[in-house]
Amino acid sequence: MEFHIGEHWIVNIFGMNVHLDTLITMWTVMGFILLLSLIASVNLKLIPNKFQAVFENIVSIFVGMTKSLGKSTGANATLLMSLFLFIILGNMIGQLPWKLIHLHQGEFASPTNDINVTAALAVFVLIYYIYQGINEKGLSYFKHYFKPMLFMTPFNILEDFTRPLTLAVRLFANILAGEILIMVLGGLVFMLLTPESISQFTQNFLHGLLPASWVYNIGLFLGSLLPLPIMFFELFVAFIQALVFTLLTAAYIETATAKNH
Repeated sequence: MEFHIGEHWIVNIFGMNVHLDTLITMWTVMGFILLLSLIASVNLKLIPNKFQAVFENIVSIFVGMTKSLGKSTGANATLLMSLFLFIILGNMIGQLPWKLIHLHQGEFASPTNDINVTAALAVFVLIYYIYQGINEKGLSYFKHYFKPMLFMTPFNILEDFTRPLTLAVRLFANILAGEILIMVLGGLVFMLLTPESISQFTQNFLHGLLPASWVYNIGLFLGSLLPLPIMFFELFVAFIQALVFTLLTAAYIETATAKNH
């Protein structure tokens, strides 16, 4: 069995090569978030129903996270909430049975297993927290590049630009590694559960007590459960990676807007 890692469905749009599989799953996630937001915000009630209450609690959590992040509380809360929801849903969408959809090239997977997506998120975070630093402190924001001594300037600038790099690589590597692991386990199940192996199992252990077709179907069902522990673990990783990305973004904004920075 052959595994093709990192292949994408590439199309040329306006002279640019675009990973169309990533683009489709990314817009699927964004559309789903937009749909949930519209449902939650339409027909708001003073006494919220369960759905409205869940979203109000989510908003409250992110507003609470932004109390020490300068004067742009609303913008910061919106950014952090959007990042978290997009990343966690983007991570989790890769657990759907996309292999049922056969593409000529590449396959559908989590948009966050594409370094282009995670790099774009990280660059946006870089631009945003530099903007918030300037918005909070004016041009004096750039003074920290020359501290504690002038010769540290290149290193301080490099620190700003390596932050998004670590965000992008960490998220990309963790999600891609999890999907590869699930793919390998699925391939292992496919290779082990052959008609010959099932027939041998019947002869050696059941001694003809059950029809071979029954045993084969039971074996297929039990074998299909093999990747489940890894898939549940990947759901945990999806949450942790979204949380880490969001918290580090909040930390970078706090550092950029701090008065003593």
